[in-house]
Amino acid sequence: MAISSGVGPHRAWVSVNGLTLPVIKGNVHIHGTKKASTFEATVALYQTPGLEAALANIGDNQASVVASTLGVEGTLVTGEIDDIDIDYIGGAAELCGRDNSAKLHEKLSAEKWINKHPDEIIQDLAGRVGLSVQIDPLAIKMARLMNSDHVKLSDTVTYATLVHKLSEFMGAHWYCQGNTLKVVSGNPQGAPYTINISIGANNEVVSDALSLKIKRNVQAGKPIDVKVKAWHVQDKKVYTGQYTVGGNGTQKEYTYHLPNLKQDHVDQHAKAKAKDHSRHELTISAEVAGDPTIDASGPLILNGTAFAGSYTMDEVEHEIGMDGHTTSITAKGPKAGRS
Repeated sequence: MAISSGVGPHRAWVSVNGLTLPVIKGNVHIHGTKKASTFEATVALYQTPGLEAALANIGDNQASVVASTLGVEGTLVTGEIDDIDIDYIGGAAELCGRDNSAKLHEKLSAEKWINKHPDEIIQDLAGRVGLSVQIDPLAIKMARLMNSDHVKLSDTVTYATLVHKLSEFMGAHWYCQGNTLKVVSGNPQGAPYTINISIGANNEVVSDALSLKIKRNVQAGKPIDVKVKAWHVQDKKVYTGQYTVGGNGTQKEYTYHLPNLKQDHVDQHAKAKAKDHSRHELTISAEVAGDPTIDASGPLILNGTAFAGSYTMDEVEHEIGMDGHTTSITAKGPKAGRS
C-alpha cells in the first residue's frame, strides 16, 4: 500500500567496500523491463575519514543504496560504481553506477545453442557473470531459432542482447534485483503496490498519490491481430502463427516474417507480440510519498478511476537525500477486460 501518513524522518546512504556514506541528494532509477537500473548519489567528501583515498583507489566494488523513510528501510539498488565526480571546493563527491545486470552488457558471445530452452540459455549466460536466475520456464526448444539469420550471433553481441532477444521471444520482462536476474513472462510476481483515488461531491480529490496521470493510446486499445510467418529451410514449408487480443474499434493487423521457425515458435512469437502491442494502451505515471519497499517486479494496482486495474511497472524512480524522499512510478498495460 502507499505510504499516506504524511511527512516523516528520512535518511539515505551508500554502502560500498565497508564504508557507509550518508547521501546529500541522490536518484535511483529502477527499470523493470530489459535495462540496467542506475543510481547517482552525492556524498560529503570531508566528513568520512579516508574517503578521498578510498575513492582514488577504488576498483572492484559492491555498492548498495539504502533508504529509511517513516521507519521503513529498504535497499533500493545493488551494483557497482562506474564513475566518481569529485568537487574539492564544494566538498562533495558524486557516485554513479549501475545494478549487477551491467555485467551482462560487458561480455560478448558468438555462440549457437541447439535444442536448448530459452530459460536454459539465460541461466547459462547469467551464471557466467555470477548472477543467480529466477525465471518462468518456456517449454519450447530453440533448435535453429538461435542462428545467425535470426539474431546474427556471428556478428558477436553482448549477453544482455541475447537475454533481451530471448525475453522478447518469451513475451517476458527481465531486470535485476540484488544479485538475481529475474525473467518474468507471466503476471508480475512481486508484492503489489496500490494507489487509490476518489472524487467527492464537491470535486475534492482524495488520494494517496501526490500526482496521478494516465495516457491512453487509442490505437493500441483497438483489437490487435498478429500473424507470424516463417519459411523453414529444412522442412521446406511455411509455418504460420496467429494471436488476437480484443479491444475497442477496427482491428489492427500486424504481420511478421522471420526465418527458420517451427510451429511452436511462431505461435509463441505471435502471442508475445500481440500482448506487447496491447500493453501500450495505458501508461500510468504517478508520484507518491517515498517508499523504499516498492517492488518493481510487482503490479501497480489502481483503484477509483475508469482505468482501475492491474498494470506492470516499467520504472520506479526514487529521489532521496536531505530534501526528503519521493517515488515516481511508470506502469503500462491494457485496459481491464481485454482478452
